[in-house]
Amino acid sequence: MAKEYDVVVVGAGPAGLMAAKTAGENGLNVALLERKKSITDINRACSMMVVTLTGKYLDDWVGLNTRDKRLCFPGYGFSVRYDGGHQNFYSWSIYSYKGNKIQLGDYQKNENMGDKGRVSATYSKESLLKCLLEDCYKSNVDVFGSHNVIGTQTKDNKVTVFTREGAKFTGTFVIGADGRASRLAKSLGKNKTRLYYGTNTSFGYEMTGVEPAEKNALFQIFLNEDPPMRIWMTPRAEGDKHFAFISCTHPGQDFIGAFNRFISQGQFAPWFRHAEKTRALSALGNMYSHIEDPYQDQVILISDAVWCQEAEMTGAVITGWKAANSVAFALAEGKISREGVSDYLNWWQDKVINKLDHRDMIRNAVMPYCLTSDDIDYLLSKITKTLKSILDPYETPKIVGGAMAEIIPTVQKERPDVFTKLQTMRTDPLDAIFRNCTRSGFPTTMQAS
Repeated sequence: MAKEYDVVVVGAGPAGLMAAKTAGENGLNVALLERKKSITDINRACSMMVVTLTGKYLDDWVGLNTRDKRLCFPGYGFSVRYDGGHQNFYSWSIYSYKGNKIQLGDYQKNENMGDKGRVSATYSKESLLKCLLEDCYKSNVDVFGSHNVIGTQTKDNKVTVFTREGAKFTGTFVIGADGRASRLAKSLGKNKTRLYYGTNTSFGYEMTGVEPAEKNALFQIFLNEDPPMRIWMTPRAEGDKHFAFISCTHPGQDFIGAFNRFISQGQFAPWFRHAEKTRALSALGNMYSHIEDPYQDQVILISDAVWCQEAEMTGAVITGWKAANSVAFALAEGKISREGVSDYLNWWQDKVINKLDHRDMIRNAVMPYCLTSDDIDYLLSKITKTLKSILDPYETPKIVGGAMAEIIPTVQKERPDVFTKLQTMRTDPLDAIFRNCTRSGFPTTMQAS
């Protein structure tokens, strides 16, 4: 007879591993399913940044405790073992293709302060996953790689999880942590009411020998490409490496050609004179609004499966911890229902839906769809003060927006054409701004792949 579990966790990224680990530590019988054979291998594009070490995210201050090798979440009262390396970075520079920039954080001043001056840090996701996986084994979690989950069926207070390989796993609850292309979210019909803005594609390289203006900084660079593309670059946590990648919401473009033009021509080419590409990485993900109700038929969705774009490592770990504890309470009280896991569901409404507007995250990508590359260059040349340094995808658009508001009188006088475009950018609905992105994306195919 097949083994039945208290909870089946689908997906073994930071969220799923944290959920399985926490459930196991609570004494539950746990199955963890992952589509990859080697769970800790990182084969997709990822900047691996801690969001955030200089401000609150989901009402907690994340701490990087290098002395005891832990990531700490003091507001929620837990920590996670992490024995990998890290690399502080001390500013976030947003460049035009001609080299004008918005500066978030004074690099030299922050670097001189060391840990106290960092905007945040990069980490090794592989090391984090290894630590979490080891702790799962210590907590007697049954781990199954190479299992592609395709759906669930709930009957008689039990949930059966089906895989493409023909396996079945039965639990009282299921925690779905299967990422931005979540099959569980799709199979439960949770994507039907979400707003879709486009399919974001990323492609780039890990590189050695890169010599940027500041060695340990986060860079965002608007390219002079059509359709709009941006470069993101961060230092890697271990070794003298950087990761630089192109992000574009029009799949199927010549990413390799655009990347090679960026590193060989124009303002930034000197940074890459001695650079060598060591590894190519890519990623694909849809831009959706949040799922407002992450529960159905004893299945609880967490992290990127319900988030707008990405929950970040911080959000992933917190949602995994929160959902697993909620399941432990439900089972202890014999409440196999929505009411049983209301602690997680109420938290989701309070901390995410009511406080993190998905439109703020989407606005990170708005500017090149309303302005030309030269318009952006002009605007960035007018913002000369150093802005607050924080790595937060919801707060940064507000900080940059505030700086933009201060230069509006000058823009209106000098460039009324740009002023008109800024007004459009502020007032037009996001679905109108991203109309061409939604047409070129593929939400249905993406979810079925």
